[in-house]
Amino acid sequence: MRRRDLFFYVPVAVAGGFFAWLGLRAYNLRFRPRPEAGEPLWREGPRVRVARRGELGVWEVRFFDYSLPLGPLRALLLRLPEPAPGGLSLGEEHYIALSRICTHQACTLNYVPDPEAASILYNFRYERPFLGCPCHFGAFDPQLGGKAVYGPPRYPLPRIRLEAQGEEILATGHEVPLRPMEGT
Repeated sequence: MRRRDLFFYVPVAVAGGFFAWLGLRAYNLRFRPRPEAGEPLWREGPRVRVARRGELGVWEVRFFDYSLPLGPLRALLLRLPEPAPGGLSLGEEHYIALSRICTHQACTLNYVPDPEAASILYNFRYERPFLGCPCHFGAFDPQLGGKAVYGPPRYPLPRIRLEAQGEEILATGHEVPLRPMEGT
């Protein structure tokens, strides 16, 4: 190979590598299947009062901290229009509690109640409210048990176990593994 040929082959190899990386990245972000949020495996935890029955309307949220040995876990309680995997159903009231820590790189998630605003803020159009990651624009669907539905996150959000005691809704444990703190 002549030195003059390097002026052709090196840029072609660099461009080819870039476009291969870009294609793989696009596949991973948009088309690669993500695991479903199946039946949770629970770990016992402290009993923390989160809300009273009937206090929240449908798609209303309550933020809370759940105490763990690693420190407080930022979480949220959300009332849903229908049952969700790993949630709590009390007659016509359906609730789910999820970690607010993104399973991708541990950023704190935001609750995005307006799908139209989400299409602008997250470059993602969805038919119902979701949890969005402001760091890398990932999205999680609480109605599907916290499943990752868009962006870099692969795994669903860990769920917090809910129980009803009279009119009180209590958080009593968390799902194992508690991603991203406990790994894969």
